[in-house]
Formats: sequence, structure tokens, C-alpha cells
Amino acid sequence: MSSTKRITMPRRTQEFEISAPQSSVKKSQARVSRIAQPVRKSSKQSGLGQFGENGRSRSVERGLNAPAGVPSTAVKKSLNPPRSSSATPQLRTPLRSVFHHGGLNAENIPSFSIPSTVERERCTVEARPIFDYLAQANVPDLPKEFIERGNIKTMSMKQFLIIVAHLLRQIGGHRYKIGTNFIEDIIKAITELQCPFTVSKSMLKTPSAPHSIQQVVTMLTWLVQLAPVPVTDWAPNYQHVAEFPTPEYTQFFFQSATESFHLWNLKREEEFEAQVERMVDRLVAAKTGGLSQEQVRQRTEQIRQQLEAISVDRSSGQMREQSFDEVQREVVEKQRIVKQLTEETKQLDRQFERQQQEYYLRQDQYYDWESAIQRVKEQLARQQMTAKERDELQAEIAHDRNVVAAKRNAIACLDGESSDYQITLSRLIKQKINLISELNTKLYNFSNAIKPDIEFTPIELSLTCSNYPELERTLRALEQQVTAVFAEYQALQQRLSQQKMRLEQQVSDEQLTIEPLETKIAKQTERLQQLQQRRETVVRELVALAERANERGTLEQRTKELDQRIEQAMEQMESNRKAIVKLTYDKQQLMEDGLERCRQALEERHQKLADLREQVDGCEAIMKQIVDVCAKINEEEPPC
Repeated sequence: MSSTKRITMPRRTQEFEISAPQSSVKKSQARVSRIAQPVRKSSKQSGLGQFGENGRSRSVERGLNAPAGVPSTAVKKSLNPPRSSSATPQLRTPLRSVFHHGGLNAENIPSFSIPSTVERERCTVEARPIFDYLAQANVPDLPKEFIERGNIKTMSMKQFLIIVAHLLRQIGGHRYKIGTNFIEDIIKAITELQCPFTVSKSMLKTPSAPHSIQQVVTMLTWLVQLAPVPVTDWAPNYQHVAEFPTPEYTQFFFQSATESFHLWNLKREEEFEAQVERMVDRLVAAKTGGLSQEQVRQRTEQIRQQLEAISVDRSSGQMREQSFDEVQREVVEKQRIVKQLTEETKQLDRQFERQQQEYYLRQDQYYDWESAIQRVKEQLARQQMTAKERDELQAEIAHDRNVVAAKRNAIACLDGESSDYQITLSRLIKQKINLISELNTKLYNFSNAIKPDIEFTPIELSLTCSNYPELERTLRALEQQVTAVFAEYQALQQRLSQQKMRLEQQVSDEQLTIEPLETKIAKQTERLQQLQQRRETVVRELVALAERANERGTLEQRTKELDQRIEQAMEQMESNRKAIVKLTYDKQQLMEDGLERCRQALEERHQKLADLREQVDGCEAIMKQIVDVCAKINEEEPPC
């Protein structure tokens, strides 16, 4: 290997002039590395020409990796370039629900519905693919409690940046870096990846705010779809060599070398040198038991000064106050340290030579790869395939990849659905037990309620019955039994309603019969009151006559007779009064008894009224006789 080739530095990636497929988003002319371009970028030419043939947007060309249901208006907006490098991308579509492991198309994956209980936690359901991916990816800086909790609303800004950085690293390797100006870096990376969603700066400033959380979940779900499967590492499997202390350092060395090349490719010399210093520090620390380069230099300088002091002491012949044994032990110790440091220095020199040889070897490989790339470019130049055929082939390859990804998403989706169905099945079993218990209780109460009239012994259902055909037969038998009971109940209800109508008719007839009787009783009562008034009048007249008879003293015998007659009249009146009381009592009994007793009472009253009428007529005749007698007496008496 010539010395000229040894000092030749590899050319940067922008000097390769590799024709990359054009994107619909215009990029600045700044120097950008192309070694980690994502394979999912569309190869269609920008402008409206790519929509003239099939009328599909880039999200449809990417196939199943993009969430379904993007309207064509959003695609037309995505064709316009951003107005400035710091502006929000113009790729805007309305936000919509991204299902579990989104990106499934109705042509390939059967649709499924989210349960209503989960629909109330829409954000948590849509963030489930993100946490499933993070649980498999094993991100070192992300707390496990946050992943196990699965609550995207509690995500901090640091956790959001860790997730976005990990996803971008999985998609494009070290092509995408997130620095202090993380908002511009994320927007630039999202624009370059042709994100079909709205990504605003306010959303990135407050990712867990209520007005931003849905957009953040949509963006992270889309990045998860673009990222490779977590179980496959994007980095190669490095072969451990004996010169490296541990396999962890081997992986660290190659990853740091990749990052260093990325920094050197971007002409960030200070960061490149700092990265190289960190690599050397870690190697020295692994070789020397935790010492850094500066500590090794200080220790070497200290030993060198001690050796110089010993040399000066020996040359000047100065005598020490120490004993010979102490001096000998000190010399042996220093010789041992010098020997150890000499061996470490030789080992570091050998390691440096090996690293330098490996560097030259990799430089040769680099030039070989450059020659291979040149040959591939020449072969591509000589090919007879048209641009349209190339685009169709690339679209077919992308479609096949998307189909494979969709199948994987479908498998993961079915796994998630199976767990959801297990939970739903347990809830349904519990609900079945509760319903059967409630049905048994209601049937028992129903049988007790109708027991005096209808004999009903329900079939008791088993709570732990898992034989559903037998349970169905039991339910059908119970249904027939309940139907028969309802038929008996309806017949009983019809019979009772007829009996009720008959009794109501009898009551109405009784009321029609009682009303004229009450009218007659009222008339008789009024007439009885009139007779009582007349009796009182007669009594007053008799009292007056008695007084007059007492005054005269001549009609004692007649007066006695009159008194006897009056007493008889009084007794008759008392009997009449008792008869009236009895009539009133019979009236009350008449209202309580039935129609037959009412008629009997009415006949008895007619008889009593006839007797009473005769008695009253007799009394009237007697009173008339008394009046006539009194009138005769008055006529016979001489005038005073």
C-alpha cells in the first residue's frame, strides 16, 4: 500500500453524485449525506404528473404503511413546497382516528371495531401501538414505568424527545439528529420523510397538552409504522476482535465510528474531535482500569519525574538518610511500575498500529465500494428500462413490502384483539351468571306471588352451566312453561273481569231500586214530622182543656176519661215513635242487606205504615170526638 494512498482522505458523500429519487418536498441545496436514505421514499416525480395516471396520492402509493382514509384534498396540498425552511410543512390532512397498528387497508386487513368502553379512552387506545413498539424496542433512556403504565398523557418533554430520536434513528440511522433546536430538527426530518399529517411548532413545544396530544399520537404512530420491527436491529452484528477489551466496547466503537463519520461528513470538526476523544478515553479506561488519557499522562509524567530525580541522585552521588533496604525496595517498585507502563505503552502502540492498519484496510474497502458504485452507475446507464417501468417496479417492490408489513400488523392486531376478546368473554360470563341468578330470583318471587291461584314451579337454572346447547333447551322449556302460566293468568284475568262486570251490574240495579225507596221513606218521614207537630198541638189543647176542667171542677169524671184517653194517645204516640226508630233502623239494615231483604223490609214497612195510618186515623177520629165533646160542653155551659 503506497504512502500516497495512506494519506488520502475519503471523499464526502455529497461528492458521489448518486441520483436519489426526487421528493415532492423541495429541499435546500445544503450538503446532506445520502448514506442512510430511507427506502420508503416515493420515486414519483414531483408535480401533478404523478397523479395523472392513477389519481392516487403518495400516501396511497406507500400502500398500507400510511393510515387509511386520507382524502385527496390533503394530497393536493402536499404538492406545494414549504414557504420557508422553518415554516410548518404544508402536508396537511384532517386528523382522524389511527387504529391499533394503523396503516391497514380495507383490501388486505379485515376491519374491526373498538369496544364502546375503550372508545371513551380514545387517546389511550390509539397510543397502544406506540407502547407496544417501545416495550419491544427496549429504549435504554426511557423509564420502564412509563411504558408499563401506557398513559401517553403523562409523557414529559424529555420522554417525547427520547421516543422521537429513537424512531428517527431506527428509520434513517444517523441521518437524522436532534440537537438543541429540536423543533426545527423534528420538522425538517418529518418533512423529508413526507409526513401526510399536520405538524406544528406549538404541538412540538407542548406535546402532552390537551390540544396537542392527539396530533402527537398520530405522528408517533406514523413513525412507528415507518420504523423497522423492534426485534431486528438496524445496526450490523459486529464481530468482536481480541484487541478490544469487551464486546460492549466493540459495539460502542463501531457505533461511535459511524457517528464520527457522520460528523466529519457534515464538517463539524469540533464535535468530530470530541467524539474521537471519547472513543480514546473509553479505550484507555478499559485498558488501564478506569483511567482517562489525562490521568495516564499525569501518571506517566509523575513517573518520568521520579525517574529523573533518581537519575539526578545517582549522578550527583548524593547520599540519602534511608537504609539500603528501603532504597532497594523503592527502586524495585519503581522498576516494576516502569515495566508495567512500558508494556502498556507497547500494547497501546501495537493497538494503534492495528487500528491504523484497519483504517487503511477500510480505506481500501471504501475505494472498492466506490468502484462498485461506479460500475453499478455504468450498468444503470446501459440499461434499457424506461423511467416509467422503473417507477412501476419500485412501486411494486414498495407495495410488496407494505403488504408484508400489513400482514405483520394484522397478526399483531389479531393478537391484541384475542386478548380483548378474552376480557370481553370473561365479562360476558360474569354477566351471564348475574342474569341467570336474577332470573331464578324473579321466577321464584313470581311463583310465590301467583301460588294461591296458579300452581307454578319454575325450572332452576345452573349458574355454572357451560353446556350452552343444554342451557338453550332449558331456557326454551322455561319459556314454554312461562307461556302456559301467562295463558292461565290471562284466562283467570278474563274470568275475574267478567265477574267484576256482573257485580257492578248488580250494584247498579240495587242502586236503582234503593233510590225510589229512599224517596218514599223521606216522604213518610216528612209526614211523620207533620203528625208529631199536630200531636203537640193537640197536647197543648188538651192541657188547656185540663186546666179549664180543673177550674170548673164539674167535669172531673169526664176529665178522668179524657186523661185516660190522653194517656192512651200518649202511649200510642210512644209506640209510634218506637215504630219510627225501628223504621229508621230497618232503613239502615235495608242499605246493608241485599235485594231480597230490601223487598221484605219494604213490605213490612208498607204493613206498618198501613197500621200506623189506621192508628193515626183512629187518633184523628178520637181527637175529632174529643173536639166535638169539648165543643158540646162549651155549648152546654151557661155564659158567665
